[in-house]
Amino acid sequence: MRLLLVHQNFPGQFRDLSISLCNHGHELRAICSSQRPHDPRILVERYSIDKREKTGIHPQTAEVDEWVVRAERVAECALKWRSQGWAPDVMLAHPGWGESLLLRQVFPASPLVVWPELWLRPEHLGINEQNESIQQLHYLRLKNWLIDGAMSDAHLAILPTKYQASTFPQRWQNKIAVVHEGIREALLETERIEQLQIDREIILAKGVPVVTFTSRNLEPMRGFPIFMRAIPELQKEDSKVQVVIVGGDNVSYSMAPEDGKTWKEVMIKELENRIDWSRVHILGRIPYEELVKLYRRSDLHVYLSNPFVLSWSVMEVMACGTAILGVDNNMMRDLIEPGKDGILWDGSSISLGKMIASQLNERDMLARIGSMGKALIVEKYREESCLRNLENLLLSLCTLY
Repeated sequence: MRLLLVHQNFPGQFRDLSISLCNHGHELRAICSSQRPHDPRILVERYSIDKREKTGIHPQTAEVDEWVVRAERVAECALKWRSQGWAPDVMLAHPGWGESLLLRQVFPASPLVVWPELWLRPEHLGINEQNESIQQLHYLRLKNWLIDGAMSDAHLAILPTKYQASTFPQRWQNKIAVVHEGIREALLETERIEQLQIDREIILAKGVPVVTFTSRNLEPMRGFPIFMRAIPELQKEDSKVQVVIVGGDNVSYSMAPEDGKTWKEVMIKELENRIDWSRVHILGRIPYEELVKLYRRSDLHVYLSNPFVLSWSVMEVMACGTAILGVDNNMMRDLIEPGKDGILWDGSSISLGKMIASQLNERDMLARIGSMGKALIVEKYREESCLRNLENLLLSLCTLY
């Protein structure tokens, strides 16, 4: 197959898929605006956009303007290849930045497959539907308008989980295939770690209970304040537990605090006299290799995200054989069978602290749940089989169109 991949941050979601497709002899070309490294077998055309001064217009208009500009730049790159006599058998695109808007106009005979991730609803952004502002309504409407257009152009949409697929309107369900990109084989081959030294001051010794919490950014949408408020009760119940928190200080999906502080600063101030900080380590972001070591040492990983795009970290933690304690919602029940391959919680921060402590007292049970979680990843989310399913879907489109 001749494949065109479009993602402003390429390789992005196509990191592993693109390598697998190259390994199987397919010809890949990509269009992007990033300078990230990629497989040298892929011919990449890069575009740039000027950050133009946009004064006197609505903030949402400014975002739409960027979508239009990106669509035009991608179309220019695609037209260059078309003029040289090249056309893709299938086009793959992430539609979230407007880049796919003109692809079907440039290559009308080429099927389009999109990776839209989620149909946004108020609860996904932590918005109370009864109190949402006109600006929030407008934001949601425009984001979904962009995805709606992409779904209209697309022959197929790839969603990684059943929950994310379920957020889409009924009119688009017949275009959706649920296929996860998979978890790398190397993670499944790693062994557990009994002791881990993070730096000179932080040593997670053998036998010491370790609880972890990670997120790209420490923010309410991912449950950071709830977890922090659970720590006083956890420390009251367990005098030895070490808590390790990894994540940045920005916001990805939540509103920033009104006073200009970070959510980490807000929570430290709220809880400063209620927590033994010698046993709580907030590391910021750390290299991926170090993060995996932490997963392998953790006794219990806590994941409290609102229903949204399921974090890769959850499955990576499970692949390392670590038990997951998640908040009880549809997204997590899509992945976990409570008591078998994970633990689900619903309640107050105090009850969360008590539950974490009680689970740490059941070390054999945690080890069993961690093993069952890893077995689930091996059975359903092994990268090799997931990527083979994606490749077969693309091959089937070649024969249909």
